[in-house]
This record gives sequence, C-alpha cells and structure tokens, in this order.
Amino acid sequence: MFNLLDRFALAHTQVTRFSADLKEIVAPEQKFSAKVELKLTPRDMHKDDDTAQYQVTARLLCRGNREGSESIEPLFTVELVVQAVYRQFCGDPVDFETFTACHSSLTRQLYPLIHHQLKPVLKQFGLDQVKLPYDLPGQGTETTTQRQVH
Repeated sequence: MFNLLDRFALAHTQVTRFSADLKEIVAPEQKFSAKVELKLTPRDMHKDDDTAQYQVTARLLCRGNREGSESIEPLFTVELVVQAVYRQFCGDPVDFETFTACHSSLTRQLYPLIHHQLKPVLKQFGLDQVKLPYDLPGQGTETTTQRQVH
C-alpha cells in the first residue's frame, strides 16, 4: 500500500449534500456525546486520455445524543457529502483496484476540507465547543468545557 497523495492531485471537489438538524437549543453546559463517521467510496471515472482519474465520495455523518438519555432520537445530526476527483500526476499508471486498496490515504487531505465546511455549521448551531478529530492533535490547551467528538 502506498500514499496516493504522492501520485494524485485533487482536481475538483463539489458538495452534493449538506443537511443539518438541531432538535432543540443546546446550552453550553449541557452534556452530550457525539459520533463522527467518515466514509470514503472510490469510483472509477471515464478517461479522456491515458491519465488515471478517479472519483471519491466522502460522506461525513455527525450525530449527537444527550448523555444518559434513553432516546434513540439524536439531539443533532449533520451530514455532508463531498465528491472529489483525483488525477494522477506522476508515476506508472495506477489501476482502479490499487486506488481502491489505498484510498484511505486520501483522508489526510479530505478531512480538513470537510472540517472547513462543518465547523461553521456547528458554530451556528451553538455547538462550536465540539472538537472534531481534526482538532484533537496538539490539544494541550484544551479545557474541561470543550467537548470532544470521536
């Protein structure tokens, strides 16, 4: 397995779905837990020339629930789907099977891009204290009022 970012460049991105639902106002001191899922799905693309080009659908789903709540209804849900097109810029042509086997290496680039879209929505919902996994490295100044999402 190799890092696709060494051979592929992000050629295009497009948000194809963005939905957010906050069931009720969340007080700053209210305790809740949240779960973030990021799924990457590679897709083969029609080639215009000999350059390898593949699409990746990145779907991020974030759901928060009141701590200790028995309810299965989430307190908030945010879903973001981004289509990303990657074009190979160097090396021997990479076939789709190899791209699929190594596509998780793209997370390093796609997660910050998705994070940039998601953080303003969390802030608008009054959930700006939520810390996404992208926020966590080097978190030495974190206080107890901040919430972590894993």
